[in-house]
Amino acid sequence: MTEQTTPIGSIWALGLAEFRDRTASDAPTPGGGSAAMVAAATGCGLILMALRVTAHRPETGDRLAPLIEAGERRLEDLSEHADADIRVFESYMAALKLPKGTEEQIATRRRALADAAQAATEVPLNAAQTALETLDLAFRAADLAHKGIVSDVAAGADLVHGALIAVLWNVDINLKSIKDDGLRTEYATSRAHLQTAGDSRHAAIRRLIGERLA
Repeated sequence: MTEQTTPIGSIWALGLAEFRDRTASDAPTPGGGSAAMVAAATGCGLILMALRVTAHRPETGDRLAPLIEAGERRLEDLSEHADADIRVFESYMAALKLPKGTEEQIATRRRALADAAQAATEVPLNAAQTALETLDLAFRAADLAHKGIVSDVAAGADLVHGALIAVLWNVDINLKSIKDDGLRTEYATSRAHLQTAGDSRHAAIRRLIGERLA
């Protein structure tokens, strides 16, 4: 495929085929973080769908409304993380292109790169946190969704968990660019917590759905 240089803007303005083809091209964006968040948003959508279908049943009443509203917020947040990943990458690339002909320019470029590296680490951490919150939603949905559609909750949770793992690779690759030892340790600790919590919650969802489908 040929390189695509047209700025994306919002990833959600792309059609599915265009998103697929651009991801598979040699264009730098969308990359792993944004693609992961598109997958997470899709997974969240499946969870929401299962809740909405269940909510239509007469015996359910309005008790799922708060959970659906929470899911809508998670869907919006995950969607924003996909665009944020592209923005921080573009900021880092812009910092790399800053002039370095004088001492002042070198210092300005160094500060810009440090700021960009910090943002490129915090954005995937924030995205993983939202994915973890979406797994919390999936855990509740796994118990409440109608048995005939609970497999969609399972599929959604698998997508969200995979996205959580995937987006944390962006943290790993950017940590080496964080020069502040204390900040780098803080980020690494947060990264480890998110991985462990996500794995644990996903395993609990799979156990619960497995029991319901047995």
